[in-house]
Amino acid sequence: MPKTVVITGASSGIGRDVAAMFARCGDTVYDLSRTEKPQEGVSHVYCDVTLRPTILQAFETISQKHSCIDILILCAGIGMAGSVEHITAEDMHRQFEVNTFGPISVIQSALPLLRASKESQTIRRIVFVSSMAAAFGIPFQAMYSATKAAVNSLAFSLSNELYAQGISVTVVMPGDVKTDFQRKTNLAGTDVYPHMQDAISQMEHDEANGLSSQSVARKVFRAATRKKVALFYTSDLKSDMECLLQRLVPTRFALYVVRKMYHC
Repeated sequence: MPKTVVITGASSGIGRDVAAMFARCGDTVYDLSRTEKPQEGVSHVYCDVTLRPTILQAFETISQKHSCIDILILCAGIGMAGSVEHITAEDMHRQFEVNTFGPISVIQSALPLLRASKESQTIRRIVFVSSMAAAFGIPFQAMYSATKAAVNSLAFSLSNELYAQGISVTVVMPGDVKTDFQRKTNLAGTDVYPHMQDAISQMEHDEANGLSSQSVARKVFRAATRKKVALFYTSDLKSDMECLLQRLVPTRFALYVVRKMYHC
């Protein structure tokens, strides 16, 4: 049975690739984003996840055509590199607005339509695209790591809240991914943190040599469509090993490993 799928941030990167996969399956796909980039089988609806009126209008537009939705995938996100000491209040708030508060507002508007699909036999699911940065806070990307850690905690709570309603929740945590991800860099404080540029350069190198967005999109697609789903998924074997490391080794050793990875 064709599904109705809503994806935030489907104009580029992982979100765009996931949208294409659903469209090829004959599902009805909506891209909720600020920028329209035409894609066969995908309908664009303007939405800025930091502006609640645009979220409400987007779901009003969808509800005029569909009585319910089956899958909500939250891909919209931004990053910012720099030290905690020198991040501006504006940049800090912006990251939380897009990466954490935005998904919450979208979910609030989507839930009545997800709940309305109760009579159908299709999966009803919310999928968060988080990051391995949620598990391992990356030096000089602390705010991004914090926003994704908050998303993971949100998903854990939401999974239990929605369990009795038959709406499942899952999180995909990619590692380094080669995309056109938006990141702002603030190099203020290099006199105090002389290793900051090396740490940021390492992060950029890892991403440039990371997984393709298509491979991560396939993981997101499977997490969205499989009948039984776990709460958390990683994107590759390397990320699996990193999660295992975090669980098994002392925190002091995990901190040491991250420091070495990012030249701190």
